[in-house]
Order: sequence, then C-alpha cells, then structure tokens
Amino acid sequence: MAGKRFDLLKRWAPVGLFLLAAALRFINLNGRPVWYDEAFAILYAEKSLGAILSGTLTPVQGAAADVHPVAFYFLLHGWMTLVGQSPLAVRMLSVWWGVGTVALVYRLIRELFPTRVACWSALVMALAPFQIAYSQEARMYAMLGFWSTAALVAWVRASRTDLWRSWVPFSLCGALALYSHNLGFALFAALGIAVMVRAIWVGAWRVAFKTALAGLGMGVIFVPWLMQVPGQFSKVAQAYWVTRPGILTLVQTLITFAFDFENAVFPRWLLPFALFGALLVLTLVIWQAWAQRKSVPSSLGVLAMLAGLPIVIVFAISQWFPVYIIRGMIPAAIVYTALVGWALAVMPRSARIVFGAPLGVLVMVVLFAFYGYTGFPRGPYAALDAFLRAQSQPGDVILHSNKLTFFPAHLYDRTLPQVFLGDPPGSGSDTLARPTQEALGLFPTDLETATANHSRVWLIIFRQAVAEVEGDHVHLAWLSERFATVQTFTFGNMDVILFARRPV
Repeated sequence: MAGKRFDLLKRWAPVGLFLLAAALRFINLNGRPVWYDEAFAILYAEKSLGAILSGTLTPVQGAAADVHPVAFYFLLHGWMTLVGQSPLAVRMLSVWWGVGTVALVYRLIRELFPTRVACWSALVMALAPFQIAYSQEARMYAMLGFWSTAALVAWVRASRTDLWRSWVPFSLCGALALYSHNLGFALFAALGIAVMVRAIWVGAWRVAFKTALAGLGMGVIFVPWLMQVPGQFSKVAQAYWVTRPGILTLVQTLITFAFDFENAVFPRWLLPFALFGALLVLTLVIWQAWAQRKSVPSSLGVLAMLAGLPIVIVFAISQWFPVYIIRGMIPAAIVYTALVGWALAVMPRSARIVFGAPLGVLVMVVLFAFYGYTGFPRGPYAALDAFLRAQSQPGDVILHSNKLTFFPAHLYDRTLPQVFLGDPPGSGSDTLARPTQEALGLFPTDLETATANHSRVWLIIFRQAVAEVEGDHVHLAWLSERFATVQTFTFGNMDVILFARRPV
C-alpha cells in the first residue's frame, strides 16, 4: 500500500510542480506597472513586420539601429493580435515560456538522474525569483530560456541514439534560442567545449562529431540573422549603457541567479542575506559534488560547465567588447538552478532541512518584495496620466525628462498629448536610434522647442535621475531659469513639477 502511494506521488509530483510554477508566475501579473522596456516592446511589436525590421536593421553610423533580434517582436505582434495589449495579455506569453521551461528542466534532469532529482530541480526552477521575474515580463528573456533548455533536452536525447534525424530538434531549438537573443550563443559555445572535454575524458568522439555537425546546422538556420549580429554588437559599443564587467559583476550574477530580481532596485536590507544565501547555495553544490565525486556521472560535469562557461565566455569577450548583461545569462542560470536541485536531492535529509529551510524562507521574502515592487524604473503611470489629464490646461505642455517615463505613460493613455526629451547624444542612455523612432512614430524633442509658446510646463522626472547628478539636474536648471516653480506632485518615485513662465 505504501508503495502504491509512493508511485502515485511520484506520478503526480511533476504536475504539482508545474501548477506551482504557474501560480507563482500569475501573482500580481496584471498589477505590476509596465516599465520602459515592456512599453517599448508593446509599442514596437504593434507595428508592421516591415517597420520592425527597418527600425532594427537600418544602419546608423555603421551600426544597426537596435540591438535585439526581431523574433520576439514578431511573435509578440501575432500574440497581441489574438489577445490584446493589456499588461496581463502581453505578459501571458512570457508566463507560458516560463512554465514551459520548468517542465523542460524536469525533463532534462529526468533524462540524466532519478525522478527525485528531477523534481527537486523543477522545484528550484519554479521558485527562483530571477526566473519568475522574467516569466512576468513582456521581453524576450523567458523565450531565450525556453528554447535554450529545449535544445539541451534535445541534445541529451540525440546523444543517446545513432539516428541522425534525432539531432534535428537540437539544431532547430538551438537556432530559435539564437533568434531569441544575441547572447544565446554563449550556451552553445559552452556546450561545444563541454562535449570536447567529455570526448577527451571518456572517449565520446562520435557524440562530439555529431554535436559539431548539428551545431553547424544550427548555424545555417541562423545565418540570415548572423549577418546582422556584428552591426547590432556595434550598436552596443557605440551608444549603450553596458560597461566592462569586473569581479563585482560576477558577484552580482551569483546573487541574481539565486535570489535577485533584475530591473528593479533590490531592497538594501536584503542584500547581505541574499549575498550570504547565494554563497551558501554555491557552497552546497560544490560540497555535494565533492562528496559524490566517486559516483557522480559525467553528465554532472557537463551541467557544471554549462552553468559556468557561458559566464566566463561573455565575461572574457566583454573585457574588449562589453556585452555582458546578467539577464542575457538566463540559460546558464537555468542550468545552475538544476544543479542546486540536484544538490538538495542528494544531500542527507538532515542537511537539507538545516540549509534548505532558511534558504526557502529567504526566497519567500525576496518574492514578497518582488511582487509588491513599484519603484524605479516602474511607476503608477495610469494614475499619473489620469492626474495630468484632469489638471492640465489648454496651453500647457506635458514634458517627460526622458523616454523612461514617457513610453509607459504614453502606452497607458495614447490620446494624452505628451512629449519627451532626447538622450544626450553618444551617452550610455542614447539607445533609441532615429530609424527606431521612425518605426515607432515617436520622436524626442528639446527644451527650447518643447516649451516654446507654452505658459505652463508639467515636467515628469524620476527622483533617482536627479539624485544621480552632481549639482543641479540640467533640465531642472534650464526650466528654473525661465519658469517659476508652482508646485511639485509625487507619484511613486516620480516627481511631477508644474512650472509657470516668468513675466517678461
């Protein structure tokens, strides 16, 4: 009887894990404010496919106009045609990618280890704040994680058969991962290195040969976009906020993989706990790998390389050509969560309770902070638009200090007349090229043009933008010379400042 209960639990445990993953990714899905990147994705994806291509690939000073492949925008274009453009609707696409990735992690680890290990890995994946965050965001990162994991599942299955056609899914899924994000190559470069090491170590040269041929097939499928990648990387070097990574970046990556949520300000009081927890998790994985070294399969070594080598590869490239973005490392993060699940599954039960319980509590605290986060770069844009519509008068101009506040505010109310100031040319924030502006039909302005013939100005600005500047913010200083400050209103972490023109 006990055996039957165990079999029943074993059969239904994966279903419960997938339902848990879905539930955690639906929490406050519609309530979290849209931010700039999501607003850009929605506004861009609603355009024609030709306009998206033009806004991405048109050369500007020898570089492409935008830095991302268009596959996600094309897919989102079709998705929005079916389900609409509400935050809930557009984010649902990423939710399905995220839940699907949990299922793929279960399948990947089930191919390599017992079911119990697969369940633990899927559980860690379901709970990981980093994975949940990008499963709730209308961007391409959950899509990148899904196809990368699917490619690994296909590789494991293909490597166990002599049938050449079994390698086709690996090539297709890998190509789709490459089309999802330009940093997708790092996982497959790491896989190539891992396969060669394994071939040298255990003599698996036949698998290495087939992997190389399938990788070539992947490259052939990706060739149409591969020709565009140099121009997109040049755009990153030419005008983007990405900087050369250092040791601190690696520490941030470790914290993010375990407990962080990107594109939001992590609570300062949680940072010491997150750092300690991230180091503890890494220590547990290394400890169990050492303890199990005599019985551990070679596949664990492959997974370890897939978790670490993509970081090393992109980190090394970024010393000369900075392209290191933590969220672009999401395939490595997925493999790392699978390793954490393996470590939890194989460690003694007493150790799992002692270490797993506090780590689980930390995850819950981090998720609580994440679900309720509305700070920079997010904000209550719907309420902001309603206020401005009610308070503005004929002759006023509603002016955003930059695109970060304008795009979400414009998305929430398309009919409210609003304009935004352009980024300093050549600065790290100057990411919106002219062809992309033309595709969107949205163009920045300057202070002189925006305020001409207007008696009152409503300036919307992030307080963080003001705090980051030494001395007076250039926009505030310019307006203060020509206008009197009437009143300041607060919306989340944004200030809405009403200026009235001084009498001549």
